[in-house]
Amino acid sequence: MNSQYLLSRLWKLFPAALFVAFSTAQAGFVETFDDGSNNGDWHLTTNPAMIELDGGNPGAWLHAEGDLATPTWFVPFGTMPTHFLGNYARHGVAALSFDVNILAGSQVPDRNMTLDIQTTLGTGDYSKGVDAYYVGRDISRLPVGWHTYAFPVDAASLTIPPGWVVTKGNGKKGTDADWQALMQDVETIGLELGTPGFFYPFSIWDLGLDNVRIGRRFPTN
Repeated sequence: MNSQYLLSRLWKLFPAALFVAFSTAQAGFVETFDDGSNNGDWHLTTNPAMIELDGGNPGAWLHAEGDLATPTWFVPFGTMPTHFLGNYARHGVAALSFDVNILAGSQVPDRNMTLDIQTTLGTGDYSKGVDAYYVGRDISRLPVGWHTYAFPVDAASLTIPPGWVVTKGNGKKGTDADWQALMQDVETIGLELGTPGFFYPFSIWDLGLDNVRIGRRFPTN
């Protein structure tokens, strides 16, 4: 039994403790969907998802289908307890990454993986909150098989980090202070298969999600 297997078992038994103890590790917490777990209650847009036992990257994975224009894997607003929401600044969050398998979908130009992070600042009203997004890798030509999509999230930054677009809930341009407020109270996150500002045709999507990671270091490989 190798050390990586033992460590993955320990994460499932003591995730909160290990999040602190392994502060220098690349992954503070990884949801592998093994043993029927789904920390974050991940959904695909409005469509239900189910855990498949085999065929992931590796092992178990989350599977969902739907007739969608911009499919989005997301943690529902206010889900608690979960490692994926809350005070990112306090926990020193620096990265989020996702393993995604696009089994079927719409291959069109200008489609990227986009990470979106939102808060209502405790009001329950998005118009009073803050939204930030980061446009990642291009998937206009749909990749085959499992691929990892990683996003830098400098929760400790006092300014809006490079690559991030921040807006207030009223549509106005966000400020450095808005970024700081968002990082202290993340209420929902989503991985969108699309680029903000573009409109896409509805299509039948068949998607897999695995190894959702939240960590204190951005992966370099």
